[in-house]
Amino acid sequence: MSNWSDLKNNPRLKNIYDTRVNILRLIREFFWSLDFVETDTPIAIKNPGQEPYLNPVPVVFYDPAGKAENFYLHTSPELAMKKLLAAGYKKIFQIVKCFRNNESFGGNHNTEFTMIEWYRSPGKYQDIMDDTENLFKFVGEKLNKQTVKYNNKEINISGKWDRLSMKEVWQKFINVNLDDYLDFENLKKLAEGKGYKVDHSDKYEDVFFKIFLNEIEPHLGNETPVFVYDFPAQMTSLSRLCEQDNRYAERFELYVGGLELANAFGELTDAKEQKDRLEKDKNLRSELGKTTWPVDPDFIQALQSGIAPAGGIALGVDRMVLLFTGAKDLNEVIFGSVSDQLSN
Repeated sequence: MSNWSDLKNNPRLKNIYDTRVNILRLIREFFWSLDFVETDTPIAIKNPGQEPYLNPVPVVFYDPAGKAENFYLHTSPELAMKKLLAAGYKKIFQIVKCFRNNESFGGNHNTEFTMIEWYRSPGKYQDIMDDTENLFKFVGEKLNKQTVKYNNKEINISGKWDRLSMKEVWQKFINVNLDDYLDFENLKKLAEGKGYKVDHSDKYEDVFFKIFLNEIEPHLGNETPVFVYDFPAQMTSLSRLCEQDNRYAERFELYVGGLELANAFGELTDAKEQKDRLEKDKNLRSELGKTTWPVDPDFIQALQSGIAPAGGIALGVDRMVLLFTGAKDLNEVIFGSVSDQLSN
């Protein structure tokens, strides 16, 4: 939806916004019913996460004397919420605005967007899959919707959802055994054999997604939602390695109608390993010519204090609303989106 006048004059957009507000209420009701605590953490932080391919939005604050302090609007409340786990909270959630620079405006992206994150400690990533499926079914039941719509596809959310490993979807859709392509050189040869251009600066994850986004993702969740789990270990810095095969890590994403809605982990809680991985990501950011900052020492200290095995997830609320309302794109579900404001 564009602005107040669109809501006033367009009943369809007004209904989308009313549904959005209702979904936010229902999300809270769902987690409150499970005895989750709603949390509230800072949006402006000194040391964001180190994800090489995400870009926090820089902001400057001034004290009364005019001294400047540099902060960043967070890309996710993840590190702050894990500190709350270290403080003794067991089941927590947060609905929060997040910000990512260098995103396209409209379509499936927006620089400012709404996310829900939740964590269970103790917990496993399978528990988070259960939560996610139950959340959608709860909202669907309250909205009297057994299906959601995306790209002219109607996806059933009321039945049992699919769970496929990343290895299984590569085998299913492109007949490739991912075990054979867990190193950069072999994956590069596969991509080039398929006609993809691999730049000298590309890393494993870049090449992986050239294939995945074009040949696999569009097929995911077109009849019923699907969790794709256990990603190659080099593609995740914040999750535990799989016990049965440490070439893979406990990470999953949720797909509905080919649209990715959530990213989740069996959380890494080993402080030393976590710091080593984040330093590696920081070095990669530097190689890519991106701004760097210190690994958050308070986060590492929180892990050192001890956290029970945990599972956690970040789910895009705007995309969830998009599915339940059948809106055309994110511009129709975000009041005063960035692209709308730029056009004024």
